[in-house]
Amino acid sequence: MKILIAVSGGVDSVVLLDLLAKKKLEKFIGYQLRTTNCELLVAHFNHKIHREADRQEKFVEKLAKKYNLKFFAGKARKKLKSEAEARDARFEFLEKIRKRENCDHIALAHHADDQIETIFLNLIRGSGLTGLAGMTKMAGCKWRPFLEIPKSQIVDFAKKQKLRFVVDPTNSDEKFARNFLRRDILPRVGKLNPQYRMAILRCAKIGRENLELISLLVQEWLLRFAQKKSIELTAFSALPNALKREVIRMIYSTAVGDLRGIEEKHIEEVLDLAGNPAGGKKKKLGKLEFRTAKQGGVRVFTWK
Repeated sequence: MKILIAVSGGVDSVVLLDLLAKKKLEKFIGYQLRTTNCELLVAHFNHKIHREADRQEKFVEKLAKKYNLKFFAGKARKKLKSEAEARDARFEFLEKIRKRENCDHIALAHHADDQIETIFLNLIRGSGLTGLAGMTKMAGCKWRPFLEIPKSQIVDFAKKQKLRFVVDPTNSDEKFARNFLRRDILPRVGKLNPQYRMAILRCAKIGRENLELISLLVQEWLLRFAQKKSIELTAFSALPNALKREVIRMIYSTAVGDLRGIEEKHIEEVLDLAGNPAGGKKKKLGKLEFRTAKQGGVRVFTWK
């Protein structure tokens, strides 16, 4: 097995690299994994959004050499205007390297605190159940072994092991939504409920378990009613709204590979299209186009 480790140079990814390289990850996270005989590679994406970006890249390159691991670096081709653009550019680079090097997984250092921030941001954006369930440990080739580990535990490990890491200067810039949430909003939430972290993670776990059930129902339904990129609207209209939404998401993720950029409001627009009694209408959803039409006298929902 080959694992590509995404290393920014910050404490989280440095600890992940150290644990994987020294074959101690299983002990740290508290359960067994098949990572002891893996080939490891290191990748760093330079966002070029602050003056220390090149220094961070050099730091990670030296770190990879310390562990005697192959190193890959990528740079932003244009000025990144948002957190979403930066995230997409980074994953595009990581996926390119993963495919080229035939890696099985991309190891990411997202931890429990990141999960909480993600759920809060999804809630503020009006996300559906998928967004409120947060990230998953394994999503396609993306692997997040720290997802249930609090940031404090990672920082404590780095201190005890005297690991060197860099601090991204943008981490204190509150023009970024995550920083504002982390530094201003969440401490106030803690005054309402000091155990809010555990409460949110528990809700997310329940949400993911519900999504697993819904996913199974959707898969079974699509096997019965979807043929050649079309479904009969009569059968689709009979579904509960929750299943309709997941049918659209599964069609999209299967065709495109992920749901990046697809929000709940976009799904609702496609559902509105399906509910239109007139045929021949169409709606763009990310990289797909959905259309209602008639085939053999039957109203259908198609996509391409």
